[in-house]
Amino acid sequence: MKHRTWLGVYRESIFSPGKVTEDAAILDATLAELARRGYATETAEAKDLDRFSGRPAFVLTMAQSRRALDVLENWEKQGTRVVNSVSSIRNAYRKPLISLLAQARLPLPSSRIIPLEEVERSVSFERPSVYWLKRGDVHATQPEDVAKVTAREELVPALCHFRSQRIDEVLVQEHVSGEVIKFYGVGKGCYFRAFLASNGEDITAGMKPLSALAHRSAEAVGLEIYGGDCILTKKGEILLIDLNDWPSFSRCCRSAAEEIAQYTISVCKGGVHELPSGC
Repeated sequence: MKHRTWLGVYRESIFSPGKVTEDAAILDATLAELARRGYATETAEAKDLDRFSGRPAFVLTMAQSRRALDVLENWEKQGTRVVNSVSSIRNAYRKPLISLLAQARLPLPSSRIIPLEEVERSVSFERPSVYWLKRGDVHATQPEDVAKVTAREELVPALCHFRSQRIDEVLVQEHVSGEVIKFYGVGKGCYFRAFLASNGEDITAGMKPLSALAHRSAEAVGLEIYGGDCILTKKGEILLIDLNDWPSFSRCCRSAAEEIAQYTISVCKGGVHELPSGC
Protein backbone atom coordinates (compact mmCIF):
# COMPACT_ATOMS: atom_id res chain seq x y z
CA MET A 1 0.00 0.00 0.00
CA LYS A 2 1.31 3.44 -0.92
CA HIS A 3 1.83 5.74 2.04
CA ARG A 4 -0.63 8.38 0.73
CA THR A 5 -3.36 5.90 -0.16
CA TRP A 6 -6.78 6.34 1.43
CA LEU A 7 -7.89 3.06 2.98
CA GLY A 8 -11.62 2.45 3.30
CA VAL A 9 -12.69 -0.10 5.91
CA TYR A 10 -16.09 -1.74 5.54
CA ARG A 11 -18.43 -2.25 8.48
CA GLU A 12 -18.70 -5.78 9.86
CA SER A 13 -21.93 -7.43 8.71
CA ILE A 14 -22.99 -8.15 12.31
CA PHE A 15 -23.09 -4.39 12.96
CA SER A 16 -24.98 -3.75 9.73
CA PRO A 17 -28.25 -5.69 10.07
CA GLY A 18 -30.28 -5.23 6.90
CA LYS A 19 -27.90 -2.49 5.76
CA VAL A 20 -24.83 -4.31 4.44
CA THR A 21 -25.32 -3.15 0.86
CA GLU A 22 -26.22 0.43 1.84
CA ASP A 23 -23.29 0.75 4.25
CA ALA A 24 -20.85 -0.48 1.62
CA ALA A 25 -22.39 1.86 -0.96
CA ILE A 26 -21.62 5.09 0.90
CA LEU A 27 -18.02 4.06 1.55
CA ASP A 28 -17.54 2.97 -2.08
CA ALA A 29 -19.12 6.20 -3.34
CA THR A 30 -16.83 8.29 -1.11
CA LEU A 31 -13.72 6.44 -2.26
CA ALA A 32 -14.85 6.80 -5.89
CA GLU A 33 -15.17 10.53 -5.34
CA LEU A 34 -11.66 10.66 -3.87
CA ALA A 35 -10.35 8.66 -6.84
CA ARG A 36 -12.09 11.06 -9.22
CA ARG A 37 -10.15 13.86 -7.56
CA GLY A 38 -6.87 12.04 -8.15
CA TYR A 39 -6.31 10.23 -4.86
CA ALA A 40 -5.27 6.59 -4.61
CA THR A 41 -7.76 4.42 -2.72
CA GLU A 42 -7.96 0.87 -1.39
CA THR A 43 -10.53 -1.09 0.59
CA ALA A 44 -10.36 -3.71 3.33
CA GLU A 45 -12.64 -5.82 5.45
CA ALA A 46 -12.43 -5.04 9.16
CA LYS A 47 -11.37 -8.59 9.98
CA ASP A 48 -8.28 -8.25 7.78
CA LEU A 49 -6.78 -5.10 9.31
CA ASP A 50 -4.31 -6.91 11.54
CA ARG A 51 -2.81 -8.59 8.45
CA PHE A 52 -1.58 -5.33 6.93
CA SER A 53 2.20 -5.10 6.82
CA GLY A 54 2.23 -1.35 6.27
CA ARG A 55 0.44 1.52 7.92
CA PRO A 56 -1.80 3.79 5.82
CA ALA A 57 -1.65 7.55 6.24
CA PHE A 58 -5.43 8.00 6.01
CA VAL A 59 -8.31 5.70 6.90
CA LEU A 60 -12.04 6.10 6.37
CA THR A 61 -13.61 3.50 8.61
CA MET A 62 -17.06 2.14 9.28
CA ALA A 63 -15.71 -0.69 11.46
CA GLN A 64 -17.11 -1.12 14.97
CA SER A 65 -15.63 -4.34 16.34
CA ARG A 66 -13.18 -4.16 19.22
CA ARG A 67 -10.59 -6.14 17.26
CA ALA A 68 -10.63 -3.72 14.33
CA LEU A 69 -10.68 -0.67 16.57
CA ASP A 70 -7.62 -1.93 18.46
CA VAL A 71 -5.68 -2.09 15.17
CA LEU A 72 -6.88 1.34 14.11
CA GLU A 73 -6.02 2.80 17.50
CA ASN A 74 -2.48 1.48 17.17
CA TRP A 75 -2.23 3.12 13.74
CA GLU A 76 -3.54 6.38 15.18
CA LYS A 77 -0.80 6.36 17.79
CA GLN A 78 1.73 6.08 14.97
CA GLY A 79 0.26 9.02 13.06
CA THR A 80 -2.51 7.64 10.85
CA ARG A 81 -5.51 9.99 10.51
CA VAL A 82 -8.64 7.90 11.06
CA VAL A 83 -12.14 9.22 10.27
CA ASN A 84 -14.15 8.68 12.43
CA SER A 85 -11.58 8.50 15.21
CA VAL A 86 -11.43 5.32 17.26
CA SER A 87 -12.34 7.16 20.45
CA SER A 88 -15.48 8.62 18.86
CA ILE A 89 -16.60 5.23 17.56
CA ARG A 90 -16.20 3.79 21.03
CA ASN A 91 -18.10 6.78 22.42
CA ALA A 92 -20.96 5.84 20.10
CA TYR A 93 -21.38 2.48 21.83
CA ARG A 94 -24.72 2.62 23.63
CA LYS A 95 -23.64 3.09 27.26
CA PRO A 96 -21.02 5.84 26.77
CA LEU A 97 -23.26 7.49 24.18
CA ILE A 98 -26.18 7.96 26.56
CA SER A 99 -23.83 9.22 29.27
CA LEU A 100 -22.10 11.75 26.99
CA LEU A 101 -25.36 13.08 25.55
CA ALA A 102 -26.79 13.50 29.04
CA GLN A 103 -23.63 15.25 30.26
CA ALA A 104 -23.93 17.66 27.34
CA ARG A 105 -27.50 18.42 28.50
CA LEU A 106 -28.97 17.51 25.14
CA PRO A 107 -32.73 16.92 24.95
CA LEU A 108 -33.39 13.18 25.29
CA PRO A 109 -36.37 11.10 26.32
CA SER A 110 -35.94 9.64 29.81
CA SER A 111 -33.15 7.09 29.23
CA ARG A 112 -31.50 4.73 31.73
CA ILE A 113 -28.95 1.97 31.37
CA ILE A 114 -30.11 -0.75 33.79
CA PRO A 115 -28.60 -4.14 34.67
CA LEU A 116 -30.67 -6.80 32.93
CA GLU A 117 -31.76 -8.48 36.15
CA GLU A 118 -33.09 -5.20 37.53
CA VAL A 119 -35.20 -4.12 34.56
CA GLU A 120 -38.41 -5.87 35.57
CA ARG A 121 -38.59 -4.21 38.98
CA SER A 122 -37.28 -0.85 37.70
CA VAL A 123 -39.91 -0.29 35.02
CA SER A 124 -43.32 0.92 36.14
CA PHE A 125 -46.55 0.58 34.18
CA GLU A 126 -48.71 2.22 36.87
CA ARG A 127 -49.51 5.04 34.51
CA PRO A 128 -50.03 4.52 30.77
CA SER A 129 -46.44 4.06 29.63
CA VAL A 130 -44.59 2.76 26.61
CA TYR A 131 -40.90 1.93 26.70
CA TRP A 132 -38.20 1.04 24.24
CA LEU A 133 -35.73 -1.58 25.41
CA LYS A 134 -32.40 -1.61 23.60
CA ARG A 135 -29.24 -3.60 24.20
CA GLY A 136 -26.95 -1.57 26.42
CA ASP A 137 -23.59 -2.25 24.80
CA VAL A 138 -23.62 -1.66 21.04
CA HIS A 139 -26.30 -0.65 18.56
CA ALA A 140 -28.72 -3.30 17.38
CA THR A 141 -27.23 -6.28 15.57
CA GLN A 142 -30.63 -7.94 15.00
CA PRO A 143 -34.26 -6.76 15.08
CA GLU A 144 -34.93 -8.20 18.56
CA ASP A 145 -32.20 -5.98 20.04
CA VAL A 146 -34.78 -3.17 20.08
CA ALA A 147 -38.17 -3.94 21.63
CA LYS A 148 -41.21 -1.75 22.19
CA VAL A 149 -43.10 -2.77 25.33
CA THR A 150 -46.51 -1.45 26.30
CA ALA A 151 -47.35 -3.75 29.23
CA ARG A 152 -45.49 -5.72 31.87
CA GLU A 153 -46.25 -9.08 30.23
CA GLU A 154 -44.33 -7.91 27.16
CA LEU A 155 -41.18 -7.47 29.23
CA VAL A 156 -40.62 -11.22 29.63
CA PRO A 157 -39.95 -12.13 25.96
CA ALA A 158 -37.86 -8.99 25.49
CA LEU A 159 -35.70 -9.75 28.51
CA CYS A 160 -35.42 -13.41 27.50
CA HIS A 161 -33.90 -12.32 24.21
CA PHE A 162 -31.32 -10.10 25.89
CA ARG A 163 -30.50 -12.89 28.32
CA SER A 164 -30.04 -15.39 25.49
CA GLN A 165 -27.57 -13.00 23.86
CA ARG A 166 -25.68 -12.58 27.15
CA ILE A 167 -26.43 -8.86 27.20
CA ASP A 168 -25.89 -7.69 30.77
CA GLU A 169 -27.32 -4.16 30.55
CA VAL A 170 -30.34 -2.69 28.80
CA LEU A 171 -31.20 0.85 27.78
CA VAL A 172 -34.73 1.63 28.93
CA GLN A 173 -36.02 4.68 27.08
CA GLU A 174 -39.47 6.18 27.50
CA HIS A 175 -41.50 6.40 24.31
CA VAL A 176 -42.31 9.91 23.09
CA SER A 177 -45.07 10.42 20.55
CA GLY A 178 -44.28 12.44 17.46
CA GLU A 179 -42.80 12.39 13.99
CA VAL A 180 -39.59 10.38 13.62
CA ILE A 181 -36.89 12.23 11.69
CA LYS A 182 -33.69 10.69 10.37
CA PHE A 183 -30.73 13.01 9.99
CA TYR A 184 -27.23 12.85 8.54
CA GLY A 185 -24.26 15.14 9.06
CA VAL A 186 -20.62 15.74 8.25
CA GLY A 187 -18.24 17.92 10.24
CA LYS A 188 -19.22 21.10 12.03
CA GLY A 189 -21.78 22.49 9.64
CA CYS A 190 -20.22 21.07 6.48
CA TYR A 191 -23.24 19.00 5.52
CA PHE A 192 -26.66 18.23 6.98
CA ARG A 193 -29.78 16.48 5.70
CA ALA A 194 -33.05 15.55 7.44
CA PHE A 195 -35.85 13.26 6.25
CA LEU A 196 -39.19 12.09 7.57
CA ALA A 197 -38.86 8.42 8.49
CA SER A 198 -42.47 7.78 7.48
CA ASN A 199 -42.18 8.70 3.80
CA GLY A 200 -38.60 9.81 3.14
CA GLU A 201 -39.57 13.45 2.51
CA ASP A 202 -36.57 15.79 2.58
CA ILE A 203 -37.31 18.40 5.26
CA THR A 204 -33.78 19.78 5.62
CA ALA A 205 -34.76 23.36 4.79
CA GLY A 206 -37.06 23.66 7.79
CA MET A 207 -34.83 21.92 10.32
CA LYS A 208 -32.24 24.50 11.44
CA PRO A 209 -32.86 23.73 15.15
CA LEU A 210 -32.29 20.02 14.45
CA SER A 211 -29.15 20.83 12.49
CA ALA A 212 -27.75 22.67 15.51
CA LEU A 213 -28.76 19.81 17.84
CA ALA A 214 -27.18 17.21 15.55
CA HIS A 215 -23.89 19.12 15.40
CA ARG A 216 -23.84 19.54 19.19
CA SER A 217 -24.54 15.84 19.65
CA ALA A 218 -21.78 14.80 17.27
CA GLU A 219 -19.36 17.20 18.95
CA ALA A 220 -20.19 15.73 22.38
CA VAL A 221 -19.28 12.27 21.10
CA GLY A 222 -16.41 13.37 18.83
CA LEU A 223 -17.94 12.13 15.57
CA GLU A 224 -17.12 13.76 12.24
CA ILE A 225 -19.41 11.64 10.04
CA TYR A 226 -22.67 10.79 11.76
CA GLY A 227 -26.40 10.29 11.65
CA GLY A 228 -29.25 9.63 13.99
CA ASP A 229 -32.92 9.73 14.83
CA CYS A 230 -35.03 12.25 16.67
CA ILE A 231 -38.66 12.87 17.54
CA LEU A 232 -40.49 16.05 16.61
CA THR A 233 -43.42 16.35 19.02
CA LYS A 234 -46.73 18.04 18.30
CA LYS A 235 -45.53 20.93 20.49
CA GLY A 236 -42.53 21.43 18.23
CA GLU A 237 -39.98 19.99 20.65
CA ILE A 238 -37.09 17.98 19.24
CA LEU A 239 -35.78 15.03 21.27
CA LEU A 240 -32.74 13.03 20.25
CA ILE A 241 -33.32 9.27 20.44
CA ASP A 242 -30.19 7.88 18.76
CA LEU A 243 -26.83 8.85 17.26
CA ASN A 244 -24.64 6.68 15.05
CA ASP A 245 -21.11 6.79 13.70
CA TRP A 246 -21.01 6.86 9.90
CA PRO A 247 -24.53 5.77 8.85
CA SER A 248 -25.46 4.56 5.36
CA PHE A 249 -26.69 7.98 4.15
CA SER A 250 -29.08 5.84 2.10
CA ARG A 251 -31.43 8.74 1.40
CA CYS A 252 -28.67 11.03 0.14
CA CYS A 253 -25.72 8.79 -0.74
CA ARG A 254 -24.46 10.71 -3.77
CA SER A 255 -24.41 14.19 -2.24
CA ALA A 256 -23.08 12.84 1.05
CA ALA A 257 -20.20 11.03 -0.67
CA GLU A 258 -19.14 14.25 -2.38
CA GLU A 259 -19.18 16.17 0.90
CA ILE A 260 -17.45 13.43 2.90
CA ALA A 261 -14.68 13.31 0.31
CA GLN A 262 -14.26 17.09 0.41
CA TYR A 263 -14.33 17.12 4.20
CA THR A 264 -11.76 14.38 4.62
CA ILE A 265 -9.45 16.02 2.11
CA SER A 266 -9.71 19.29 4.03
CA VAL A 267 -8.87 17.75 7.40
CA CYS A 268 -6.33 15.17 6.27
CA LYS A 269 -4.38 16.77 3.44
CA GLY A 270 -0.86 17.48 4.59
CA GLY A 271 -1.48 15.81 7.95
CA VAL A 272 -3.91 18.47 9.23
CA HIS A 273 -5.76 17.16 12.31
CA GLU A 274 -7.91 20.15 13.23
CA LEU A 275 -11.64 20.03 12.54
CA PRO A 276 -12.87 22.89 10.35
CA SER A 277 -15.89 24.87 11.44
CA GLY A 278 -17.30 24.76 7.91
CA CYS A 279 -16.50 23.41 4.48
